[in-house]
Amino acid sequence: MHRLVAVLCALLVVAGCAGTDLAKHKPYPRSTVKANAEAVSESGTQPTTPADGRPVEAAFAPDKLRLVDPCKLLDRKLLEQFGKPGQVSATGFSRCSNYMEDASGKDLAVTIEVGQTMTTELKNADKTLAGLKSYEQTLDNDACFVSAITQEKPPLGMTVQIGYKDADACTPGRKVLEAALKTIRDRGAVRTPARDSLITLDPCALPEKAVVEAAATASNRQYPYGLHSCSWVANDRELTFDLRSTFVPKDRKFDDKQTEIDLGGGVKAYQLDSSGAFPSCSVKWVQRMDSDDDGEVVEVKSAGAKKYEFDRCAAAVGFAKGVLPKLPKG
Repeated sequence: MHRLVAVLCALLVVAGCAGTDLAKHKPYPRSTVKANAEAVSESGTQPTTPADGRPVEAAFAPDKLRLVDPCKLLDRKLLEQFGKPGQVSATGFSRCSNYMEDASGKDLAVTIEVGQTMTTELKNADKTLAGLKSYEQTLDNDACFVSAITQEKPPLGMTVQIGYKDADACTPGRKVLEAALKTIRDRGAVRTPARDSLITLDPCALPEKAVVEAAATASNRQYPYGLHSCSWVANDRELTFDLRSTFVPKDRKFDDKQTEIDLGGGVKAYQLDSSGAFPSCSVKWVQRMDSDDDGEVVEVKSAGAKKYEFDRCAAAVGFAKGVLPKLPKG
């Protein structure tokens, strides 16, 4: 299994990938390999075109997808069709993997992600799956990405990635994704979050307009990313607001160069300045702990090209202080 993870890390450029502990790292960037042009539809239905700003179906509304437990979508009985499942491993709120073996003992990795931004996938969608527009990407006979579009404006969807060397990876990918879509339509795999969890929040809608404009100027343009991140971009700067479930060091040492700051109300945050051609300042704090080393973290980052002179840390801290009262408390 270590060999398969190493192959996927190399092919998918996973930052900081080590061993099988992918749950402690950010998702890999998807490849941009062009898929074949033939239509694929397990159900034989045609894709539905949603109205602007609405999901294809009510079951796929972002507020409902935020409550979907991706690990519950990797049904063990379904995976047993392809071999011997391992243990599920969650990454963040919306991604889960199962590193298993096929019937002959060959490594087979299955990953599902809910609520991904699907700009490229929507543009190139040339298939249908379970009545939804779909797109497939293959990577040198080592992996297949099968995506389904659940919303077009902004573009959102779900992806199943199968890592399966020298074998058909797309067929199990389609079956897993179609089963996951059915589960969501049937309102299955729903989780009940803790009262102080970040999971239900819409990061684009949460901050007040004045707070955003103070940090990103009044001329900003809003860009949602997935279900739990939002950016506001102006001509000279950008601001990113990210909510995630992640590994939390016991000493809260996310970076050796961070400095501790006080956001008020007893909330300690960790500030990090980065230089270079696109300097940035990030402010991060732990919202809640789920276990000994996993919790929910908020991060605000202000950045802009070096030629633009503005106080990036003041912008990030100001936004953090402005949004803090909006976050749920236990």
